[in-house]
Amino acid sequence: MAGDGVWTRKIGRMKTPWIAGRLLTPEEFDCYCKQAMRVYRRGGIRLQDYKEVLLDFPLLMKPGEWPRLARLAEKLTQELLTAERELLLRPDLYPLLGLAPVIERVLHSCGADGRTASGPRIMRFDFYHTTDGWRFSEANPDTPGGYVEAYGYTEPMVMYYPGYSPPPNPAAVHAEAIRKSVGKGAQVAVVLAGEDPYGMRQVEFLMKEIEVRGVRGIIATIGRLRWGSGVARVVRSSSTGTPSLIVRQITVEKMLKLTRSSHWAHWFCGRRTPVSNPCYSILIESKRFPCVLKELDAPMPAYRSHSPESRFPTEISPSSQNQWVFKPAFGVAGRGVAIAGVTRKLAFKAAAEVSRRHPMNWVAQRRFESVAVPTERGPGHVCLGIYTVDGSAAGAYARIRGTALIDKHALSIPVLIPERDLAVAAIRTKTAVS
Repeated sequence: MAGDGVWTRKIGRMKTPWIAGRLLTPEEFDCYCKQAMRVYRRGGIRLQDYKEVLLDFPLLMKPGEWPRLARLAEKLTQELLTAERELLLRPDLYPLLGLAPVIERVLHSCGADGRTASGPRIMRFDFYHTTDGWRFSEANPDTPGGYVEAYGYTEPMVMYYPGYSPPPNPAAVHAEAIRKSVGKGAQVAVVLAGEDPYGMRQVEFLMKEIEVRGVRGIIATIGRLRWGSGVARVVRSSSTGTPSLIVRQITVEKMLKLTRSSHWAHWFCGRRTPVSNPCYSILIESKRFPCVLKELDAPMPAYRSHSPESRFPTEISPSSQNQWVFKPAFGVAGRGVAIAGVTRKLAFKAAAEVSRRHPMNWVAQRRFESVAVPTERGPGHVCLGIYTVDGSAAGAYARIRGTALIDKHALSIPVLIPERDLAVAAIRTKTAVS
């Protein structure tokens, strides 16, 4: 099993919303890894490869925690989409979000009614359990990934923990929303940056769920997409397809690097083919979004009460910078995040200095105290991502590490919830929809 060294931080007597399950025996872990392998088979990936990246225990959520977090994520989704609609009418705020000038120009040109149609919306909120209760560090409404880790590596763990279930499968919930949007027999294109192994794994996992619902799927790189008369086409060597919906699995940041503005501008405005998620979600993807809340009419009570204070870097004095976390406006997977006492001292000072020199590309977030969870391998800090699809809770994806900085070095960890909590949440969601 891979690790981040020995998790050594003391926990104290703080109550946690979960407990760590027992360690699987070597035989059980071997069986679990083989089951996880069946989720995604590709040449060159061996059983030992899985054993090096998968954990041999899950987190078991305590009764009542999943319904509570699911409701909170749903409220946050409603508030963010309301704020997005307002931001689309407030181009004066775009410079404060740290958007690239070319994106600002495209959004300006869209106008209030010229936006590209939206398909089903999926997003993820990253939560931490802190000394002040649940706090979410950021929202991911652009192209949240982690489908395989959220369910494919979680479901096989259930056999060892009677009375527990995996959270919903976000890929399945997203696929069902797509089916309802386009209907059976329709064609859907899932577009990604390139055929990198991780991205392809996520896309294939989602595509399986789409096709099992009677929807025809195409996997295409962004270079295969063409726009004409407001309609998207996927051009391949043997044929050309006209999808009823595009599922975007490429971030706006990557689109800027891989295509000319004359191509990617269509993803923002002026096109009839719906996109899931539309590119104007970048307005609420920006880590600087909390800094413009005071300029919006949207009240957003859940967002304000569960997110840490955020400020522009120029508002932070050097003497107080250790109380703040410095983040790139559009960083992913913890890239570039600097935390005093966690990030190496010189690297933290460099990040703080860069954020002062280039403040429009950074945000300062008030530091919170993450509470580590005790495990048989020592305490670990957990980031729990809660998915929503069209406003309803749709799954969870957790990562764990021995330090409070959850980045690319963190390990995915299965999260299981009491069966009764899953049933209660499903009934509540079904009632709300009907």
